[in-house]
Amino acid sequence: MRIEQWFYAVPLRFRSLFRRRRVEQELDAELQYHLERKTEEFLAQGLTPGQARQAALRAMDGLAQRKEECRDTRGINAIENMVRDIRYSLRLLARSPSFTLVAIFTLALAIAANAVVFGVSNGLILRPLNVPQAQSLYGIEHGNEHNMWESYPDYLDLRDRNRSFDDLAGFSIDEAGLDSGENPSRAWIYSVTGNYFDVLRIQPYLGRVFHGSDEHGPNSAPYIVLSHAYWHVHFQDDRAVVGRVVLLNKHPYTIVGVAPPEFHGTLVFGIPDFFVPMVNQEQIEGKNTLAARATHSVFMTLGHLKAGATPEQAAADLNSIGAYLEKTYPKDHGATSFVLARPNLYGNLLGSPLRAFVSGLMLLAG
Repeated sequence: MRIEQWFYAVPLRFRSLFRRRRVEQELDAELQYHLERKTEEFLAQGLTPGQARQAALRAMDGLAQRKEECRDTRGINAIENMVRDIRYSLRLLARSPSFTLVAIFTLALAIAANAVVFGVSNGLILRPLNVPQAQSLYGIEHGNEHNMWESYPDYLDLRDRNRSFDDLAGFSIDEAGLDSGENPSRAWIYSVTGNYFDVLRIQPYLGRVFHGSDEHGPNSAPYIVLSHAYWHVHFQDDRAVVGRVVLLNKHPYTIVGVAPPEFHGTLVFGIPDFFVPMVNQEQIEGKNTLAARATHSVFMTLGHLKAGATPEQAAADLNSIGAYLEKTYPKDHGATSFVLARPNLYGNLLGSPLRAFVSGLMLLAG
């Protein structure tokens, strides 16, 4: 069936469903018209009226047969069969209420299971991180260890020596106590490098975000950027919160801004309540390991590839830096190799097994 015929047939089928008597009358009239034309043709050949009508009926294979063909073409029979099947099914279900309950429960369970599995699959596998240009965002993973932890000095070398990324940011996940003067509470925070928001190209919803230029050494950037959800729940959407001083682990911090509502950090798991600069590690964690190359302080390093750069080229570039680190700091480095991974599932460590699990779960639910 050509496309224009299909578009013509669709409304006709709907008319057949809701205006059946009218459609049947139109069909009878059309067939009667064709029968009369055929009869006239045979009358012109010299047949009597009775003979001409019989010849016309034979030529059309009978009105009943031709009517069924027209009904099939217009989809009338298909709709009637469907309605008949539905009525028959409803009668069977009404006669067996226990079977009906089991069938309804099974259907509801299957629909709910598929909805849940698809929601999880969409959130963890199909949908990228909600950041601008997410397709070019990669995390840096140790290929020989399948983890993304870095020391802060190694992060600085990767950031400053690579030629494949626009810039590199780092973050880790911590827990801290926040006292706004009303209800002190524990909160999950992202401890991030000063360029974190700039690397991810995140614009504030309110106020401003902090930048690399705000950092001037250990504990030099006492600033907080609230997540939109935390601002909404704990500060009741108070726009005057910008500039307010709160206590973070008993240290004064200034709230400089609120992140946009669609931004929930750079991991599917571990949504932060707010963000603080990593250079303030001592106030947040009670220790300062940022100068120790052997101590892993950065949970993940990530950034956008430069235009034209491929993941393979970037990995080769990073591995040349890894060779430099091995040679320069042999006491702190064994074999160092890097691969690129999508950051939202903590790279390949959680990514591949979790994708396989969710895919199997979706198959099972189907």
